[in-house]
Amino acid sequence: MRRQGFTLLEVLVSLVILAILGAVFLRIFLSTVDASENVNARNELLHEAQVAEQIMASRVQQAWYVYPPGTNIKMNSGLTTKNALAGSSHWIVGGGPNHPFLALVLPPNDLTKSCASDPQGCYRFYAYYAFPRSHYRTAVGPGSTNQLPADPRNDGTWVLMEFRAHLSGFVPNASCTNIPVPSGGLGGSGRLLVEYVQPQTDAPPYTLFSVNPDFSVDIRLRMRKKTQQRDVRVPPPADPPLTLRAVPRNLGVGCGP
Repeated sequence: MRRQGFTLLEVLVSLVILAILGAVFLRIFLSTVDASENVNARNELLHEAQVAEQIMASRVQQAWYVYPPGTNIKMNSGLTTKNALAGSSHWIVGGGPNHPFLALVLPPNDLTKSCASDPQGCYRFYAYYAFPRSHYRTAVGPGSTNQLPADPRNDGTWVLMEFRAHLSGFVPNASCTNIPVPSGGLGGSGRLLVEYVQPQTDAPPYTLFSVNPDFSVDIRLRMRKKTQQRDVRVPPPADPPLTLRAVPRNLGVGCGP
């Protein structure tokens, strides 16, 4: 008995159908991968933002003094300049939208020790500030173990920094005056706390730090990271920023309202 084969037209129709099904399945697969990457990126940004806020809030809660808005402070060590061109290391609490800044004084880790002989007995200066990711990469320089990987899509996002210094020679007084703001600047170290922070000037605008009249601090964060496919925002632009209020528990006598 003679077997009848497929005609050329039937073969071509079958190939077209397979191609269409393959394109549909590929699109579904790529869409699934993209959605998964988007969820992972959002979760990662949310986690990093929450950790950063908790770290800053814990410092505020320990604070012996919170510098009020308008205080001008200079930090001399590396990674403290506002940008690579101006090179200014002067920061103002409650400064402009491009220069968020928060500064605190924490009590010694060990009140039984003398600062002159043991750093554990020194009052401690902490500051938090932000500048462009591209500036961080320029300031750190190539080859450093602290260098961030190149990410041109996100050069305009901010990194949030933490600065620490020991206040050697500082002795608090009962009226909480003469809080150290050395004219020559503070020597210490600036270190990266979190990257991919949305600049305050990007829409929707927001304020990273607010020092309230009772010296509590409102900490707000918006995160932004551009991937190959998406502009990932945490929280979404329509939602308010991630906000945490921290209240100092160790304010010195005369240092509070």
